Amino acid sequence: MNVYHPKITAWLWLTMMLIIGVLGSQALSKDWLETGFLALLPASEQQPEIAKAIQQHNELLNRKVIWLTGAASSKDAISHARQLKQQLEQSKLFASIVLEMPQQNMVKQYQQLFPYRYQLLDAQTQLTLNSNPKDLLGQNLQTLYSPMAQMTSADLEHDPLLIFSRYFNAQNPIKLTLEQGIVVLHDADKYWALLLTDLEDAHLQLDKLETLLALVKTTTTQVQTAGGELMVTGMPLFTAQGSDSAKQEISTVGVGSSVGIIILLMLTFRSVRPLLLSFLAIGSGLFAALVISVLVFGKIHIITLVFGASLIGVADDYALHFVCDSFGAKNWQPRQSLRYIFPGLLIGLLTNLLSYAGLVFSPFPGLQEVALFSAIGLLFAWLTVVLLFPLLLTGFKPDHKPIILKVANYWQQHWPVWLLKNRRWICPLAVVFIAGGLWQLTPRDDVRLLQSAPAELLKTADKIKQLLPVSQENQFFLVSGANLNDWHHNEQQLLEHLKSLTQQHKLMAYQGLSNYWPDQHSQQQNYQLLHKTLYQSGLLKYYMTELGFSKNAITSELKQFNDAKNKSIALPEWLATADEAKQNLWLGCDATHCLSLVSLTGITDLSALSSLQNLQGVAWVDQVEQLSSLFTRYRIRVSLLLIAAYLLVFTGFALKFGWRNALTIISIPIIATLVSLAMMGWFDQLFSLFNLFALLLVLGIGVDDAIFFFMAYNSEQSSPSATDNEDKRASTSLAVTLSALTTLLAFGLLAVSSTEIVHAFGFTVAAGIFTALACSPLVGHQVNLHDNRKV
Repeated sequence: MNVYHPKITAWLWLTMMLIIGVLGSQALSKDWLETGFLALLPASEQQPEIAKAIQQHNELLNRKVIWLTGAASSKDAISHARQLKQQLEQSKLFASIVLEMPQQNMVKQYQQLFPYRYQLLDAQTQLTLNSNPKDLLGQNLQTLYSPMAQMTSADLEHDPLLIFSRYFNAQNPIKLTLEQGIVVLHDADKYWALLLTDLEDAHLQLDKLETLLALVKTTTTQVQTAGGELMVTGMPLFTAQGSDSAKQEISTVGVGSSVGIIILLMLTFRSVRPLLLSFLAIGSGLFAALVISVLVFGKIHIITLVFGASLIGVADDYALHFVCDSFGAKNWQPRQSLRYIFPGLLIGLLTNLLSYAGLVFSPFPGLQEVALFSAIGLLFAWLTVVLLFPLLLTGFKPDHKPIILKVANYWQQHWPVWLLKNRRWICPLAVVFIAGGLWQLTPRDDVRLLQSAPAELLKTADKIKQLLPVSQENQFFLVSGANLNDWHHNEQQLLEHLKSLTQQHKLMAYQGLSNYWPDQHSQQQNYQLLHKTLYQSGLLKYYMTELGFSKNAITSELKQFNDAKNKSIALPEWLATADEAKQNLWLGCDATHCLSLVSLTGITDLSALSSLQNLQGVAWVDQVEQLSSLFTRYRIRVSLLLIAAYLLVFTGFALKFGWRNALTIISIPIIATLVSLAMMGWFDQLFSLFNLFALLLVLGIGVDDAIFFFMAYNSEQSSPSATDNEDKRASTSLAVTLSALTTLLAFGLLAVSSTEIVHAFGFTVAAGIFTALACSPLVGHQVNLHDNRKV
């Protein structure tokens, strides 16, 4: 402080902010806001192939939006769907919009696979040929004499046994009704026309999400006006709803905190200068936090901004401690004030940074962003106060005593006395309250609590899932093998078990590549099966003669069969003909193994499926369960981190102030933490990993309150003026009270969030801060008792 020059430090601050401004003009000109839910989650702690499988499994889900237009008749439903398609095309949001099923793609696939028809047999055809080949011929005859004859007769000329038609139809096991080339579904009282869309980009910008939500609302109104009904679902819609909710919460928290600070500061100081300086400190901190976070992470999540908005209440503490000190001396000078409060400001900053440092060790990208954003925001707010305030507060001296100062002074003088006087019954009551709350505290680590979707959106998604049972579950199997043949064998073993589970109604459907593509050995077996049962036995010749085929046609079929003896289709060639859903089931081969996914639909018994992971080369992947388990493990680790943080802070204080004073100071955040946990238990609040990070903040804020009271009361021993001592205690109580109130506003408003994790975070911090505010004045009285002085 002896070499401190306000003008020099002010220029230093200005230079620093100009650099941040230049960096910000570059960083914020790009797409820097992340809105996807999955971006909040950590990469899998398991093998890299599982992380890759999860990413590939989610690729389709992250872009697809499903639209259903409903009406009393299928004709009207289709009419609504056609009008809807035009509106969606005009929005420019979608890479593909599919209403009529693309017949050309199916024709192309048919033509590319047809040369391998003798090697590609579906499971039912294989079973029939092995048991009784004549049944296959009988089924063909029944089909040809049925109403379906017109559809199959076109295939008969070049596929007389209809074996390829069977295989091709088995590619899509779930049969859907088509009218005018459009999928039409039917429930109790309505017909629904299906329209599928894929977004251009799975990582939509905020403005695109807003456009998607607005589009859904507009089209819903228009379809309803036309006499129809519209249902929409898909992961992008859930993301859009979550982003919209987060944006509203940012507005609520930011505006609410700002309004609260304005009212408090204007009532307290009756001057615009403290208000403007407070907002300067807050704004500098938030801007620097935004720029540096984007530079470090490339993008930051919108949830980070929700927590960042709550930073207003914490960053304002430093400004309030500085400005409130103006009530603590008759001839107040900013530079002398900084000399007095600097140790408290520095200790408060270090403990807050320590609190946020705990989040850096989290495996969750979202929390790492919050940690850096908050730490940088607090650091730059602190620097603004220390470097700039002494110059800008020159000549400032309030000439009044606000009511809140009198209330705070009365509170800090009488409240501790009352607590200590009645400690014989208050302490046992507090112990019972804390013990009872902790007893009722139940951890809940369900990852689904990260995202709270509107009930109406969930209801619509469930109804669409019942009408259109093709949506994949979050759970799937990862199948591996040392080579292609080994993989194929392992997946076939799994699919046999899944077939049994579908027959037991424990699973609706499943998809695995080996159900559609047989390996080269299996292709040769299929060829030999046809040769043995139909061609060599003479059944083919008899069958074709009975149907009236000419001798030339029979000879031609036999020749085509003989020429195809050594044919086989490789997996890459087969995949080139498959649809996107089947292509995403394949993860590829490397030097050590081959990998694929088996997707599932309509799970009713998770335990029966998870037991299949004991099969050779099979791994069960349950994203929700794995991430929830990850939450549990890191909740335990962060609990240890929290204890270590308290011990580290206590050790630092013990070296500086002695172990008895250190114990006095650290007792405030410890009590605040215990009361906060007890409150969660009594009010049945969510208790998870995120609450522990909130308690790290309680540590920083509680220590901040305690250290300023400790310094205020300790100043009595070094100051000869009793009046000055009283003024310092009064100004300290005012600063702590205002800081607590603004922080309560900020974090308390998080408790109104519709996302349960954010709500729990706000509730935990609010309870802890309130308790720290109530207990912190005891620090000085405890110090006096140690010195054998009267309270």
